[in-house]
Amino acid sequence: MYPTAYRAPAEPEGVPGERAVYSRAVRVIFLSHYYPPEAGAPQARISAVAHGLVARGHRVTVHTGFPHYPTGRIIPPYRNGLMRAECEGALRVVRSAVVPAPNRGFARRLADHAAFAVSSLATSRWSGPADVVVAESPPLFLAGAAVGYARGKRAPLVINVADRWPASAVQLGALSNPRAIRAAEILEALCYREATALTAPTAGIVAALERHPHAAGKARLVAPGVDLERFDPDPPADAGPLRVLYAGTVGLAQGIDVLIDAARAAGPDVVQVRIAGGGAEINEIDQQLRRGGVANVRLLGIVPHTDVPGLYAEADVGVVLLRDRPIFEGAVPTKLLEAMAAGRPVALGARGEAARLVEEAGAGLVVPPEDPEALARAFRELAADRPRRLRLGAAGRRWVRDRHARHHVVDRWEQVLVEAGGGGLSAPWSGRGPAARRRAG
Repeated sequence: MYPTAYRAPAEPEGVPGERAVYSRAVRVIFLSHYYPPEAGAPQARISAVAHGLVARGHRVTVHTGFPHYPTGRIIPPYRNGLMRAECEGALRVVRSAVVPAPNRGFARRLADHAAFAVSSLATSRWSGPADVVVAESPPLFLAGAAVGYARGKRAPLVINVADRWPASAVQLGALSNPRAIRAAEILEALCYREATALTAPTAGIVAALERHPHAAGKARLVAPGVDLERFDPDPPADAGPLRVLYAGTVGLAQGIDVLIDAARAAGPDVVQVRIAGGGAEINEIDQQLRRGGVANVRLLGIVPHTDVPGLYAEADVGVVLLRDRPIFEGAVPTKLLEAMAAGRPVALGARGEAARLVEEAGAGLVVPPEDPEALARAFRELAADRPRRLRLGAAGRRWVRDRHARHHVVDRWEQVLVEAGGGGLSAPWSGRGPAARRRAG
């Protein structure tokens, strides 16, 4: 059975039925290479969680770079520089220098990641004191820098492992040099050993972390969440071919070429596909469309995350794809939950945890990954049966409402961070990383 998201922090002992009331506000610093106004699911997630914690009385700072994802150009009105501090209401944002690089080309992206890792350490004094530091991984360089960052704050370190790196890069063929792989694995082990806690968005990643000798006992499931209020679940009027939307990263992990082949196989009378997003593979996809003359696929380019609900409002079906690699059997893309939150049935080409979620929720059709003919058949089935589409979409919306609404996720983050920071009434934190020992001493 697919594990449900955590619903609420633990109740204080002896007070059944009441939500935990924490003894003090916790000072939290989120250390992230990416943050709005950049488009993307991780950026939106960090912003939503940070603002959710602020609304509950915690003092939160986000330390990030100057926005440049995915084009590699600094987004106006920002200009790259040593440091800039700003406020989003009660949330403080500190930005430090990057070497802006587009989201393609391994060496250039590595330089970008390394530059922010260095600049974040150099400007850490401006982010202020902390009870707990949260670092995003990947990029792994930033998680490595976060070890020194948290030590400088004399605060425990929590690493959010959104994707296991370097394992995913190796399986996708993006990293093949044995020495580089070994160096990355050593850095990964260092990060896990120094962390007080490790959070992960799926049960599969949690299980993988528990098998790592330096991560065992530290992993916590913090499932992804969605703001349901942003999405209109009412379906559009039935008119013409099936309108399919892919909204997300166009990278090595997704295999968007499979979607193009499926659209070609199904034909323009059956399906019209729109692709919203950018990434490492977007130029190759554009060239594939030009060479193949696929008239029923349209590239929309990079779309602000705030515009994604409007795209789903015009779509009949959301499509989510992952490559056929073992590392992705423990993945649940946020775009999957967004399609479900929009009340749209999902055509999913993936195995593992994402497939089990869709099947258990009754939220769509699951086909084998990297199988364009199977995906084309799913499009034909959905195009021919509007009542079925409506049933699947409504079931997906209910599933997200009950398990992945944003407040559930903020609840879980609040518990993890308060316990790591030593300010909660719930059971003592079980992590015993070096940072926790220094605080205890």
